[in-house]
Amino acid sequence: MSQDSVEAMQAIRIPLEGRETRRHRTLDERIIVRFPALARWIATVWARLPRHSRVRRAILIRRLWQGYAAVNRRDFDVLMLGLDPNVELRRAHLLLDTPVDFHGHAGFRENWLQVLEAFEDLRLDPEELLDLGDRLIITAQLSGHGAGSGIPVGDRIHQVITLRRGLVVREHDFLDRAEALEAAGVGE
Repeated sequence: MSQDSVEAMQAIRIPLEGRETRRHRTLDERIIVRFPALARWIATVWARLPRHSRVRRAILIRRLWQGYAAVNRRDFDVLMLGLDPNVELRRAHLLLDTPVDFHGHAGFRENWLQVLEAFEDLRLDPEELLDLGDRLIITAQLSGHGAGSGIPVGDRIHQVITLRRGLVVREHDFLDRAEALEAAGVGE
């Protein structure tokens, strides 16, 4: 069985290319930063919707774009609203001699401080989403320049996201798509 047919049986594929991330907070982002309990409640309600629901898909796509926009503008207060307080991050080994495992909101912020120290203008632009229900596989284009060298960097990254009650509890990043699919239980 081909990889595409395995994905088609288990995942809802949503192409994401061709959209620019926002440079400023939207009205709903300003509201949920001020009232974080509202963000958690919305995530819980959203998580209960059936996987094939159009409303669920629309909210998922909006939340995803908001998350990447927050990363690209370095707005970690908005980003943290979608993360469980005990979130686990395992980053693809992009930086040499630095930890690849981070835990909790503080660890997530530490990760980004390290990454931004090494890559001054790093961007993540999502290209594709595979929705597996409680797991997501997001393919994103990573681009930027080395902070000291100015050398351009660019790579495709595959993020396996595990959700609980609509919040990210685990993010494992991979440089290899096959490894990401296998980690998410979609491999052949």
